[in-house]
Amino acid sequence: MFKTLNRTSVLLLCFFATSLLLSSCAWLNLGKESPTVTVADLQLQEIKGLETIFLLELRVINPGDTPLEINGLNCTLKIDGKDFATGITSQQTTIPAYGTSTVPVMVYASMFEIVSSVIQFLQGGESGSTLKTPMTYKLSGKIIFDKRWGSGTYPFQSSGQLSLD
Repeated sequence: MFKTLNRTSVLLLCFFATSLLLSSCAWLNLGKESPTVTVADLQLQEIKGLETIFLLELRVINPGDTPLEINGLNCTLKIDGKDFATGITSQQTTIPAYGTSTVPVMVYASMFEIVSSVIQFLQGGESGSTLKTPMTYKLSGKIIFDKRWGSGTYPFQSSGQLSLD
């Protein structure tokens, strides 16, 4: 029986077997909901000559029925459309099923970006900002999961407003 199979038939058989395996893996992950990541807090930690260090607390919400084992996270924070800070953490955290937790990330901001933002803010910006006006933020990054949960990484993006009140 196997003598009658030529090389093309064997390659086609391998292709279909691989396709079936990959589609079954995708089908198993179909019902899982993605975690949500938002800014929970931003605290000034240290001011150096050319950079400022902030502690950014990220709220991670797990809507799934299995715990998420996070091995690390990286992120970029934009405020009012301008790059503000970037950071990374290797802190391992487990988010319980249907639960939430905060993940602390040290983020680093260039003093040039901060001074530019402060000057624009004090000049009223494009929209006539005041100290009471909330600033918009955009958070993006990637969560690195324990490989058992999926592909190992999950890109995220969220936005909202920060207020000085």
